[in-house]
Formats: sequence, C-alpha cells, structure tokens
Amino acid sequence: MVAKSNNSALQTAVRKAYRKPTLVKAGKLSAVVAEDSSISGAARCWIARAAFGEADIRWMIFRAWLVDDAPAWFRSLYIRYGEVIGAWLAGRDSARRVVRAMMAPAINRKLHDWQRGS
Repeated sequence: MVAKSNNSALQTAVRKAYRKPTLVKAGKLSAVVAEDSSISGAARCWIARAAFGEADIRWMIFRAWLVDDAPAWFRSLYIRYGEVIGAWLAGRDSARRVVRAMMAPAINRKLHDWQRGS
C-alpha cells in the first residue's frame, strides 16, 4: 500500500504575475518599426501584412528580412507582385495559413540573427 502525502504547499503554490513577452533585441525591432515610413511603398510587405494581420509584429520582422537579407530576385518579385497577391489573400484563411508557414523560416532566421547580434 502506497501512502499518499498531503503536500498542501504544492497545492497552494503562489502564481507569478503575468508578464507580457518581449523580444530579445527590441532595439533592432524598434529600428525596423521606425523605418516603416522612410522606405518606399515598394517594400511595404503587402503579402506579410495580409498573412499575419496589421497588428502582428511578424510582418515587420519578415519585412526586415526582405529588406536586409532576401535574395535580390525574391525582393524584385515581391515588389512587382506583392500588392496584388496581398489583396488576393484577404479573406482566404487557408491561403494565409500556407503563406505564414512559408514565411516562418525567414522570420526565425532574422530573429536568430538579431539574437546573435548580426
């Protein structure tokens, strides 16, 4: 027979107050947000904004990757067709999910670069 221990200390553990998550390199991200008005309309990330939503910070991280690290051919295609594709994505949840999954590696790479200090 196994004895049950009455550990009231574990049952009444004090919960920590909720803290809103923050990014590791907020300074880098602040610079990206501040640049939004200084970069031409061609780099506005229509597709990323349509995929993630205007309030989601991931579209700005993708934009930083697009401006800083994306291959020139990709950036050129994005600038040429991005506005039309972004408009098409509106209201298409399945397509938005696919686009978000395709953008995730670039976003993760950019965050990793910022964490390393690159």
